[in-house]
Amino acid sequence: EEDIIVAIGKLSKLGSGFRCVKVGKTTMIVSVPTELDSDHMEVMEIAQNCDGTLSSRPRGTVDMDEVRKTTGWTEERAKRALDLLLSKGMAWLDLHQGNELYWFPSVWKEITSGADETSVE
Repeated sequence: EEDIIVAIGKLSKLGSGFRCVKVGKTTMIVSVPTELDSDHMEVMEIAQNCDGTLSSRPRGTVDMDEVRKTTGWTEERAKRALDLLLSKGMAWLDLHQGNELYWFPSVWKEITSGADETSVE
């Protein structure tokens, strides 16, 4: 794992957009040339912490209500964070019977594969 983090650090000096970020207990490799702020990281951490036992949401997902309840944010602030993650392909939107569910493939893959250290975005 350390070798990967060092290699990504060297790539980032080239301006390629690759970098490592800590989201909760996981180090994620980000490959999109976008600056993620603490709001984006918090949304991904909420998805990471959903284990499917305390919520009816599947693992690796969030909905607007959960983001707002967990963070205390306004709907506008939560939507702004989710929209950027959607636009960069870091989240997927599932519309079902009028409900919006945001899936985080890197978090979902990490949870379902049993990995707990590094996930690739």
